[in-house]
Amino acid sequence: MSDPEIRVLVAEDDPFAQRAIVTYVARAADISIVGVASDGRTALRMVGELEPDVLLTDIHMPGLDGVELIERALSLPRPPRALCFTALGDEPTMRAALEAGASGFLLKVDPPDLLVQAIRITNDGEALVSPKLLAGVLSAFTRRGNPPLALSPTDIDLVRLVGTGLDNTEIARELSLAPSTVKTYVSRLLRRIGCRSRAQLAARAHEWGLVG
Repeated sequence: MSDPEIRVLVAEDDPFAQRAIVTYVARAADISIVGVASDGRTALRMVGELEPDVLLTDIHMPGLDGVELIERALSLPRPPRALCFTALGDEPTMRAALEAGASGFLLKVDPPDLLVQAIRITNDGEALVSPKLLAGVLSAFTRRGNPPLALSPTDIDLVRLVGTGLDNTEIARELSLAPSTVKTYVSRLLRRIGCRSRAQLAARAHEWGLVG
């Protein structure tokens, strides 16, 4: 049996960008566009009705902007994972989106195949940030000190490895664990530390000086 399609809702107010996204993403056999919204309020309603796996949203939109849309969408009973896809990537906007719970942040000038890859990665619970923005994302988070004392050495290792950009399979090899075990541990860490996405957890690793 093949894996189910990744169901994506697109929130984008520019009709030309809408068509470009739908046309390119629809070529991927494992991804299905279940809806397109031209403003944030409509997108939020459609998220509740359609329950997509991934919300692909621009930042600057009428009604609700992308950051507020992400915050509200992630508080729904069956929240999607969120991926930002925008033209402008200033540090305050990136920080706001990641703190709202976005799992990734791409620019519209990134290669189109990176968008498809990011949708798949976001659906798997991983994080992806545009290579053009990665340094800025990390520098946008000022160091806050040491990790919480309640974290065990294994917890610290997990945070550090997430911060280096490894996925669950790579972390599993590093720690001699099963990938499913790593996935469970990372999910628990997100809840304990109060992070809403893997991207936030990676930022914490840099804040705490776990990654050089």
